[in-house]
Amino acid sequence: MYARLVKAHVKPGKYEVATRRIEEKVIPLLRKQKGFRDELSFLDEDHEESIAISFWDTEADLRTYEKDVYPDLMKSMTDTFDGKPEVRHFEVANSTWYKIHAT
Repeated sequence: MYARLVKAHVKPGKYEVATRRIEEKVIPLLRKQKGFRDELSFLDEDHEESIAISFWDTEADLRTYEKDVYPDLMKSMTDTFDGKPEVRHFEVANSTWYKIHAT
């Protein structure tokens, strides 16, 4: 199991637009991707920093999404994020979540 962390700074006044777009566009598209398991999104108390963690069956599934789908999704989010989001990959070491297993 692999995790993909995306950390972005939300432009002032764009929190609601960003969360709505994630709900309406990003999550439905993620659900169609091979190997996608789940997505968690977090926003700090000042609505300035957003973190999203997606979970994938294999590293290959994660990288295919990142190469083939993610660039176009980010183009649709440029008006809500300040700068380029930071992206990191992790192998899941431990988990207590249903259907999310460490590899």
